[in-house]
Amino acid sequence: MAVGYLDDYHPSPEELERFLLGEVSSRQAGPIIAHLLRGCDRCQARMQPTSAVMFGHSRSATEPVGEAGSEYDFPLFKALATARRFAASAVQAKTASPAGTTPILRAAPLPVAQAADSAAAWSRCQKLIDTCRELRYGDPETLLLTAGLAVAMAERLDPGFHGSPALADLRAYALAELGNARRINDDFPGAEADLARGMTQAAQGTGSPLLLAHLMDLTASLYIDQSRFEDARVLVDAVYAIHQQEGDRHSKGRALISKGFMAANALEDEEGIRFLSHGLTMIDANRDPKLATSGIFNLIWSLVECRQAPLAETLFDYSRPLFSVQFERKEGIKYVWLEGRIAAALDHDALAEQRLRDARACFEEFKLPAYVALVSLDMASLWLRAGRTPEIMALVEETIAIFQAQGMGRAAVTTLLVLREAVRTQQVTEALLHATAVELSRLKNPANRRDRVLG
Repeated sequence: MAVGYLDDYHPSPEELERFLLGEVSSRQAGPIIAHLLRGCDRCQARMQPTSAVMFGHSRSATEPVGEAGSEYDFPLFKALATARRFAASAVQAKTASPAGTTPILRAAPLPVAQAADSAAAWSRCQKLIDTCRELRYGDPETLLLTAGLAVAMAERLDPGFHGSPALADLRAYALAELGNARRINDDFPGAEADLARGMTQAAQGTGSPLLLAHLMDLTASLYIDQSRFEDARVLVDAVYAIHQQEGDRHSKGRALISKGFMAANALEDEEGIRFLSHGLTMIDANRDPKLATSGIFNLIWSLVECRQAPLAETLFDYSRPLFSVQFERKEGIKYVWLEGRIAAALDHDALAEQRLRDARACFEEFKLPAYVALVSLDMASLWLRAGRTPEIMALVEETIAIFQAQGMGRAAVTTLLVLREAVRTQQVTEALLHATAVELSRLKNPANRRDRVLG
């Protein structure tokens, strides 16, 4: 279908309902998803009644409840409860104060020179935090250094300038960036410690629900990387609930995309497709093009996993301009890999082999053995149906050597040794290759995180 047609195309209410219920073919769904990704308020409004029931926001996006006076079992919700009690007390105090009176906790005026210095330091710290958000997508090492500097600067700021609660909020934001930087640099214990410190600071702050949502969102990203999917779901549902209350449609869509990511990384691709599709219709792609690109990439990947290659190809072709602009070189390897997987699923073997070879070579160059292994398994599946068993053996042997040279875990090497034996004894099947890929993806390797853009 020509792209120009999509400018004037609007699915009927019946088509939208059937699309949400999964009752349309791949050919029929392609133009609908492409249209929704462009952003159409009319069609999104039509989808709302069905999607609200289908995705169960009213049920899943609720806060945990407990008996009166009890604490939540989940540590982050203890901090959340403390912060909300603080916020409620502040609101009551403000309501009780006669109009025009001065709040008791207002800081005394600072000398002009000190106030100016504090204002400049505060501004520099905020700028560092903003810079961290810009560095998330391409420079992990600089991100870590910048976040550390932001935390150090926040800890030296004078609480007299904006007040202690506001400073606690600023420190919480800085710690959130440091925790996220450690996550991106694969320091999971350090990330969890810094995010917990951020929650402690938030509990001493203004009680901002957006700050709490931000901390929970980044913690959920950490939990996804750690394969703690149930814990991540609890947090993302709470994040959705906060943004629902704030009326922030983009952030609600971001939360749904996060749920789609965790479903995909949990190898629950059908559920991932549902959340990713719906979340992508809610976000403002101009506000966060990286999020849109990441969401579309993972949606296409999950479509391939669910044997919907024609629809995946339609969306891939439609998204080429977006991918070419947004993907850095390392992320562009995944783009090449995905194109190879789509071609293989459509039996375009020559194109598939070329794209997979290119992706494998680039992953080797970047010394990413887990990705090398997964691309190798895709190549092996391609060669298996062509009867090229000797080449599969050579590929598996080479991959094992790469794993051993890179010091990969014993479990990953053992998984590949089992596969080698199956190839040697002529017992290798496509099902075994897929099971091997699933097992490698479940191990604590970077490869079980399809795309690290979110968060």
